[in-house]
Amino acid sequence: MELLPVDKAETTTTARATVRLWRPARRVLVTQVTGYLDDQCATLIEAVARRVAAEGGRLMGFHDWEEMTDYDARARARLTEMARDMGKGNEGAHFLVRSKLVALGIEAASVVMSGVRVHHTRADFEAALRECIQQRGRTA
Repeated sequence: MELLPVDKAETTTTARATVRLWRPARRVLVTQVTGYLDDQCATLIEAVARRVAAEGGRLMGFHDWEEMTDYDARARARLTEMARDMGKGNEGAHFLVRSKLVALGIEAASVVMSGVRVHHTRADFEAALRECIQQRGRTA
């Protein structure tokens, strides 16, 4: 099973980052960020997340941010506010991170969002994603 289908993802590239988004199963959103997450990238993530959540049911996020180096304050504020707004519409979120700065930001955001889990190995992250996809069924 291909968990991270980069060639099928919706992709946006800015001067400092590349963001890929895809939906491997119903109510599951996967993001992958490489580089520096700026507000333009966060706006894209927010728009897609809100669109998926509007389809009904609670949203489970998987965020492959292992190659994210840092993020700006506006991006952090945007995504934290989105999590707060969506509230119970969020089932939870899994993050794969390497950067200690990014991990600290996620820890701070977990105050407004329940079900946050940080993974420090790709194997753990992909196992959680694989299990979620199997439970929900792949998208068509």
